[in-house]
Amino acid sequence: MKAMIIEPWCPIGKVVKAHGLKGHLKVSPYGETFATLSAEEKITANLADGTSLTLTVAEIRPHGKIFLLMSRELGTAEEAYGLVGAELCVPESRLPPTASGEFYWYQLIGLEVVNTEGQQLGTIEEIIETGSNDVYVVRQGRKEILVPATVEVVRKVDLHRRSMTVDLPETQ
Repeated sequence: MKAMIIEPWCPIGKVVKAHGLKGHLKVSPYGETFATLSAEEKITANLADGTSLTLTVAEIRPHGKIFLLMSRELGTAEEAYGLVGAELCVPESRLPPTASGEFYWYQLIGLEVVNTEGQQLGTIEEIIETGSNDVYVVRQGRKEILVPATVEVVRKVDLHRRSMTVDLPETQ
C-alpha cells in the first residue's frame, strides 16, 4: 500500500471583517501572496474552532491595505461574519519559490529568537508590515521586543532548527 503524502497548507491572510450585504470578506494579507489569487482558485478558511471550509474565489480586489474577497460559497453578510478571524490558506506548492535569504511569514512565525550572545529573546508571534521593512514581534511572557527585519539585524535564520539569530541595535 502506498503512503499518502499530505501537502501542507500555508496561511496567506486573515479575515478581519465582513463587508457589505452579499458576503464579501475583508482580508488582511500576510505579505504579497494574497495579491496573486485569481478567480476560481480554491482556498481553505481555517476557523478558530478548528473546523475548515473550502472556498472558491469569485472575485478579489485591493481595498487600501486590505483585500475584498467574494467567494462562491458565501452569499450573505451573516455567512461572511461567521468567517471573521479565520486564516485563509493555500497549498504550499501554490507559493512561488523565494529567493535566497527570503522567507514566507508562515515560515517565520513561531521561530525562537536568540541574540548573537545566545540569550533567548522569545518567539516570533506576529509580523508587522511597514513601508521600509517588516518588523518581527518577539514575545517572551509579558516582554515584547520589536525586531527590524533587516540584514544588519537578522544574522541567521535556521528553519530546520526553528530559530533566528539577531544582532539588535544598542538602545539609548
